[in-house]
Amino acid sequence: MTIPLVLLALAMGAIISIYLPMVTQTARILGSGPMANVPFFAVALVSSLAIALATGARTAEFQRIAGLPPLLLTAGVMSAGLIIGSSFLIPRIGVGAFFVLLVSGQVLAGMIFGHFGLLGVPATDLSLGKLAGAAMVICGVWLVTFR
Repeated sequence: MTIPLVLLALAMGAIISIYLPMVTQTARILGSGPMANVPFFAVALVSSLAIALATGARTAEFQRIAGLPPLLLTAGVMSAGLIIGSSFLIPRIGVGAFFVLLVSGQVLAGMIFGHFGLLGVPATDLSLGKLAGAAMVICGVWLVTFR
């Protein structure tokens, strides 16, 4: 793993830390978590299309969209659920607890997906160090969430 990749992943984590509270604020203004998704997904669609078209001819890729397995399309539902869930939870449990729980869920699920090689990710063995790290994550969640 190279330093630029680590920095990019950290930047993406920072963006999520900004993005989800922005969606929460939009939900508050609009009075609806599901409605908060609408402008963001519209902008995301237009942005994604613009980036795809700006980076080269994409006729073949656009044609392959119709052949995507339905299971993979559920990622859109998951994304909507994440955004709606964040707009519901952040005002109730606070942004700090929300992100600790969110990241902890990612770490634990990542360990499981990695161990079994699910959805095409490289399989990695669980080690004592990884299990100790998971235990520390759970302890950290307890300390941050329940003080």
